Amino acid sequence: MLPLNTGSVKLAPAPPSTPPTDLLRTLPPDLARLLAQVALIAARQGARLWLVGGVVRDLLLGLPPDRDVDLAIEGETAQLAVSLAKALGGRVLASHRTFATATIALPRPAPPSGELLLDLARARVEAYPQPAALPQVRPASIVEDLQRRDFSLNAIALELRVDGEQLGAGDLLDPSHGWADLAQGRLRLLHPLSLRDDPTRILRGLRLAARLGLQPEPDTAALIADALAQGYLGLLTPERILTELCLTLEESQPAAVLALADAWGVTPQLVPGLHWSLELAARFTRYAESELRPPAPGPLAAGLLCYDLSPDDLATLPQRYPLPTPVAQLLGDVARLPQLAQRLCADLSPSKIDLLLRPHSESAIYVLHFAASEEVSRITFHYLRMIRSARPPLDGRDLQRLGVAPGPAIGRMLADLRAAYLDGTCQTREQAEQWVGRQLGRA
Repeated sequence: MLPLNTGSVKLAPAPPSTPPTDLLRTLPPDLARLLAQVALIAARQGARLWLVGGVVRDLLLGLPPDRDVDLAIEGETAQLAVSLAKALGGRVLASHRTFATATIALPRPAPPSGELLLDLARARVEAYPQPAALPQVRPASIVEDLQRRDFSLNAIALELRVDGEQLGAGDLLDPSHGWADLAQGRLRLLHPLSLRDDPTRILRGLRLAARLGLQPEPDTAALIADALAQGYLGLLTPERILTELCLTLEESQPAAVLALADAWGVTPQLVPGLHWSLELAARFTRYAESELRPPAPGPLAAGLLCYDLSPDDLATLPQRYPLPTPVAQLLGDVARLPQLAQRLCADLSPSKIDLLLRPHSESAIYVLHFAASEEVSRITFHYLRMIRSARPPLDGRDLQRLGVAPGPAIGRMLADLRAAYLDGTCQTREQAEQWVGRQLGRA
């Protein structure tokens, strides 16, 4: 059996005993208007449209909807996707006729700005020819579609209708009593073969349990434990596992998910050598609460996750998963960071700190900042805030004007000038020109 979810998790608000009625009222106005247009276009094509999955669950909990919206359709998916993109100024990102699914990106003018992703799927039932295989699908009713889903709390649908140009809600469908499970804090699988058919559901359930503070009910806990013992995760392609790992690191509280993953025994099957610890949780907390905002949060999260891995375990990851180049490069850097942290603890001048850190990527320095000791964190904070972006008063053109010969000498002189500037020897343009004159005199 799985251990209880007893980690430090920020729970979702406890839902009332009966579902709220006017769910769409909590939608941001711009999203409501956009969905009204979507529903109107669908109705003109004779398609019925349902909000499904996480967005309905979040609306029931009073949580803000995600940037992705899942829609189930009783109708033609590919044609509707093209019509929506054309009418609403969006674009079709993907369309799969075999599975009757499509993803479109629509512009979202009001905050949060950016694009809204609509995942469209025809209401369907699925059959899995073998464990972890992609499903064979056929059209079905919305109720049948809900009943074939993974967890009861994801098997709730809200029909979208339009009255004139106003968005309205039809029936709230909950054939598997997902609302009752949600109200009681239960995570419940709908089918005994669900995890064999699609082992990614183990990782999806893990994220839901950690995010919402849910406990797997006894049968579900037994099914998860059995699926892990059978090694079903190992049947997944590396690409599918990597996608799930990325979704885990994108959680608002990834440390809570990682703690539960370790308790369930999932972690070693995903990243050999990785174990949850209080320090691992602390570094993600420091990252979440920091005023520093790294330019590439995805690679940084991977670096924080893998900071304690041995060089051998780190070396296996690019062989195991098709990592994006920035992540693979960062993990190569991570193997050298503990030794770099030790060298930074010496009493170093700003120029020496710059000499040590400048060859490393910005993401690697952020990993060091959040993962290493308090002293190293202080040094890297100063480096990221002040030293890295520091510019001496003179550039290469200035040096040539002052008589420095073109070629490698310019680069060497600029490096020496930067060191002098960082150490306070020449802060003004006049001081820098005098410094250059002295260097040329020595030559």
